[in-house]
Amino acid sequence: MQELLVLVVVGLAIFFLPRMMGRRKAPSPDPAPLSRSLTGRMRLSILVTFLWIASWAAFLKPWERDPLTFAYLALGPTVVLWGAFWVWLGYRKYRR
Repeated sequence: MQELLVLVVVGLAIFFLPRMMGRRKAPSPDPAPLSRSLTGRMRLSILVTFLWIASWAAFLKPWERDPLTFAYLALGPTVVLWGAFWVWLGYRKYRR
């Protein structure tokens, strides 16, 4: 259970610390950068990602048994899908 709390704290830190600690930058040429314009689909995707990892962690309990199975079933698809989305955004950004 402690590992799940650590995952939640790390996830929250990733989203809230840059906003709290970030300095003001010059306005970017992009009118709506990704960090400021999270659409409903993006928010849903992030929530589903956290729920996917948490549900597999609760089911497999990697801190008691084989953590490699957890990595294959929970973290593997998450990394592959978010990595593919990141690459797709890069191609879409420079295609314009």
